[in-house]
Amino acid sequence: MVTVHAGCCLMIFTVTGTVTGVAAVAGTARADNPPIVDRNYAIDLYDGVALGNSRMVGMGGTGAALITGTAGALINPSAIAVRATTDADSWDLTAHFDYLTGRYSSDYDNNGVVTDDDSGAALVTGGLGLRVHDWSGAVTFVTQSVALPGSSPALAAIATRWRLIVGNYRPAFDLALGAGIQLASFSLNEAGSSLFQVSGAGVVAGVTWLPRGENIRIGGALDLAISGGEITASCDPMSCRGHILPNEVDSPSRAVAGVAYRIGPTPWNQQVLGAFRDERAVTLAADLVVTGATPNGYGIEAFGVGQLQRSGKAIAVSPRGGAEYEAWPGRLRVRGGLYWEPSRFDGIAGRFHGTFGVELAVLRFQLFGQHRLSLSFTGDLAARYRNLGLFSIGFWH
Repeated sequence: MVTVHAGCCLMIFTVTGTVTGVAAVAGTARADNPPIVDRNYAIDLYDGVALGNSRMVGMGGTGAALITGTAGALINPSAIAVRATTDADSWDLTAHFDYLTGRYSSDYDNNGVVTDDDSGAALVTGGLGLRVHDWSGAVTFVTQSVALPGSSPALAAIATRWRLIVGNYRPAFDLALGAGIQLASFSLNEAGSSLFQVSGAGVVAGVTWLPRGENIRIGGALDLAISGGEITASCDPMSCRGHILPNEVDSPSRAVAGVAYRIGPTPWNQQVLGAFRDERAVTLAADLVVTGATPNGYGIEAFGVGQLQRSGKAIAVSPRGGAEYEAWPGRLRVRGGLYWEPSRFDGIAGRFHGTFGVELAVLRFQLFGQHRLSLSFTGDLAARYRNLGLFSIGFWH
């Protein structure tokens, strides 16, 4: 059996934390931020908003117990070991690919510096997974990039995370398990050449409980912190094209706990006949995302203007919730959700996000099994933040 999920999307999409703060360099610097005078600081790589496929974003950023396959493995490594309820084969090949690009947010990472609405960011995510009986393996990646509008020479930041994951389903306990290595790299480029780059690795692990014949799923995942260590620079770190470079780049630890519940005519956690499960059903999901502190972390945006803005001083807690209704079985799903984006910066308040989504199946075809092509519209709205996905093309699951 081959299961494919792909996307090539024209999106109004914003990416936070690791790279989007750079886009605000053209904005007004905060007067209370001290100037950078030495290398005794770290860049805090933090993602505060909902990132993922259209279903996850539309349902308030929930996914720890809900999203499966390689797309789900981006938040919970055990997702690769969760079979689709229509999968009765001894093996399964899964894949996903999404290209997202966008603009029109004036404060991506909620650091208090408002910029023009014409800056943009891009995200590419993909993965390939293979299941043989109860064992699974997957390779996934997320690349975030942004260019500084109006800068001369141009300044751009790129962050990439690779995950190498092994999963196993334990039928005796109704448990899916997953663990692996996350490889993270970050680079800042000026005029097409690298200003500095750094990379590091950490362990990721997750579990999903799918009690047989029931309508509930519970998931959890843990990403250990990654410290990039020494910066690799093309120039003197104390005077690199007018910048004093950080001593390191840190990706904080993250713990996610989630629950999902499906209300439909048949129990969720059971195998069904056919290529699709066309049922009028409601799926509810809730996640709690806890991101660890970064002891000596500062924001990338302030770095771009030669300042230090404290980031990651305290643990960040983000509750999330969402719902999905398959209103027209096999044809139409509608989604909505809410989540809290905690501030990572001193003196800046967090903000609530409202999300929504619509998915419509438009074409059925045969290619290594039966598939349906779907069109999606997804939105994520908050103060100074707009993420509207237009003409998203994917596959119905």
